[in-house]
Amino acid sequence: MKSRAIKLALICTAGGHYEQMHNLSDFYQEHVRFWITSLTTQTEHAAEAESVYFINMAHFKKPWTYLPQFPKVFRIFLKERPTHIISTGSGRIVFVPYLLSIPFGIKFIHIDTFSHVRGFTKMAKFLSRTRSPILTQWRSPLKNRAIFIGPIFKESHFDKPPQGSAAYVFVTAGTRAEPFPRLFHSVECLIKEGLIREPVIAQVGSTRFVTSLMETFDFRAPQVIDDLILNARYVITQESAGIVTKCLKFGTKFIVMPRDYAYGELPAKSDMKEDLHLRLEELGFTYVVHDVKGMKSAITNINKLNVGFAFDNTLAISTLRSLVGAETASRKTGSRI
Repeated sequence: MKSRAIKLALICTAGGHYEQMHNLSDFYQEHVRFWITSLTTQTEHAAEAESVYFINMAHFKKPWTYLPQFPKVFRIFLKERPTHIISTGSGRIVFVPYLLSIPFGIKFIHIDTFSHVRGFTKMAKFLSRTRSPILTQWRSPLKNRAIFIGPIFKESHFDKPPQGSAAYVFVTAGTRAEPFPRLFHSVECLIKEGLIREPVIAQVGSTRFVTSLMETFDFRAPQVIDDLILNARYVITQESAGIVTKCLKFGTKFIVMPRDYAYGELPAKSDMKEDLHLRLEELGFTYVVHDVKGMKSAITNINKLNVGFAFDNTLAISTLRSLVGAETASRKTGSRI
């Protein structure tokens, strides 16, 4: 049986999932590849250097929104003929490619997000009933059948401004479509009280928020966001794995205010059921707040937070190489793994 050369389909949604995929570049740059993701200010720049296809995100509460993805993904697979799919989630984009990977005979490898410490994501729970490999970045007794690979974020070194020299606070609501005014009203309240004395730069995203007390913008390129996080005195953010891991990598202290379905900040009660921020609070790397009072306490004690979270993705890279290599070998011998 003649084997095909390895060709990777890198599939993920924007935000933290996209950020995590980029940290696997030491692996995927060894192979021919293309991307399938959602179009945002963050991902549109990927087209400058990579082969990228953009599709609209669906949602499990509106299953009909998956239907337009089928013909588009089918045409992409027919044209590109990938041998392997590497997924970092979420199911809003990777579910349909998984289903189509079966008739196309494509090996599907899923890496569950760094933001779920104990349990699986919806996509991983679904895949746990299949034979597709599930790779996990945290050890947990709740993650049966998963292969532990540790964080897929790689260690990086940056020129961090000296302690106390940062001149502003950065606030971000991430890339979600749902507004998050509660976050910005809380910050504005503490500016008025005089607790936050530094200038505040706020990425409001899809939130309509008008204020004279902050410099606001909706979205910016990833490099701009990186610079804002790196040079901030501290960051106030939603429970975003993308922003949180950048803070950890850059050694920037941060506060997390989780979104709440009760305030219309999420489309479903089961969305953003992530526990990364809670684990990081246990480890002393952040404060998790839910209101102005909590935010006030967190800012008062911001200097007590830890920095120096260690990342090492060597196990993740070696595991992926092994999985793809083993599958390639099995193709040559006509066996299955």
